[in-house]
Amino acid sequence: MLTVCWNWIAVGAATLAGSSAALAQVDPASGIDFVTVGAVGNAPWAGNGTPGDRAIGRGSVNYEYRIGKHEVKSNEWAEFFTAALDRPVGDSIPHVGLPFTSGMIAITPQNSQNPNAQAFTTTPASEWRATGGISWRTAAIYCNWLHNGKATNREAFLSGAYDVSTFGLAPIGFSDQRERSPGAKYFVPSWDEWLKASHYDPNKQNGDGTLGGWWLFSNSTDTTITYGPPPSFGGDGTGMANAGFDLPGALDFQIPLNSYPNVRTPWGLVDAAGMTREWTEEAVLTAGQLVARRADGSYWTQSGGVAFFSDQVISAGSDDPDIGSLIYGFRIAAVVPSPSTFATGLLGIYFLSRRRRLGGSDATVHSPSFPVMRVV
Repeated sequence: MLTVCWNWIAVGAATLAGSSAALAQVDPASGIDFVTVGAVGNAPWAGNGTPGDRAIGRGSVNYEYRIGKHEVKSNEWAEFFTAALDRPVGDSIPHVGLPFTSGMIAITPQNSQNPNAQAFTTTPASEWRATGGISWRTAAIYCNWLHNGKATNREAFLSGAYDVSTFGLAPIGFSDQRERSPGAKYFVPSWDEWLKASHYDPNKQNGDGTLGGWWLFSNSTDTTITYGPPPSFGGDGTGMANAGFDLPGALDFQIPLNSYPNVRTPWGLVDAAGMTREWTEEAVLTAGQLVARRADGSYWTQSGGVAFFSDQVISAGSDDPDIGSLIYGFRIAAVVPSPSTFATGLLGIYFLSRRRRLGGSDATVHSPSFPVMRVV
C-alpha cells in the first residue's frame, strides 16, 4: 500500500509541476480553491483601438502563479475576522475593519474580558456569500495571516506579505508598501496577474493559426456580459453576473458566489464580473507617490451600462487603500508550491487517513471553524 501511495504522490507532484493549464487545487494550508495560471511570458494586451485604454501593454506575466477560483468567501473571512478581533484588551490589530455586507453571523467571543472582542461564524446557507466592504489594507493583512499559517500572535497579522508598519499617510497620498515582500506566499494579485487570469486565453485560436490571445470580457468571449439574477433568485437564466440590477429587500447581496458557474474566465475563475470590484496590488501614482490602489471588474449596485464598461479589459477603477466601501472585495493570489511541498501534503493526508482507519488517537479530527457576520 505504501508503494502505491508513493507512486500516487509522484504522479500528483509531476502533474502539478509540469502543467501549464488551470488546475483546481484546494490549498491544504489555507483551504482556498486555487487555479494555476501558466502560459509564462504571454503577450500583453495590445489594445483594440478604444480611446483611453488603460490596459495597453499590460497583462504579461513571466512566471506561474495561483489565484483564487472565487472571491474570498464569507466563511473564510469569518475565520480571519475572529482571529483578528477576538483578542485580549490592548492587543487589537490595526486597519482591520468589518465589512458592510457578508454572510457572517456574530457569535460570543472567547475574550469575554474585552468589551470590544468580536467573533463570527457562518451557516451552510451563508458561507458562500460574497463580502463587500473590504479595504485594501485589510486584504493585505489577511494575506499576512495566511502567510504565517493562520497564527494568532500579533506579529502574524503585521508582516509576512506586507509590512503593516508602512501603512500611513504621506505628504502626497499614502506611505503604504507598494508591492508584496520577497518570499510572500499569499498576496493581493498584481493588476497584470488579475488581467491575465481574467482575460488571457492560452488556447484562443487566432486568424493566423497561432494560439493564445485576449478576450475583451471576462466570460471568455468578446460578447457583452448579460447582467441579471440567477434562476434561484428569480432570473430567467440569461444572467451572467451579479451587477446591473437591484432586487427587493437587497436580496442581490445574498446571491452566493458561484451562482453563475458556467460563466468563467479562460483559467476557470468564477464571478470575475459582478459581486464585488476586486482589489489588485497596483499602485496608482501622482508625482511618484502612491495615491490609490487599482481595482477591477464590475460590482453589485453598478448600473448595467457602467458595468458593461467595467468588465472590459480596457477599463479599471481605483480608490484609497484605507477605504472599505460596499463595492470592494478581493480574490487572493499565491505562489505555486514546489513538488516537494505538494508531495509532503499528500503523504500527510495518506498517513492521517490510515491512522483514522486503524483507530489511532487522532481518529476524531476537528476541522477549523470558518466564521462569518450579519446578513443583509
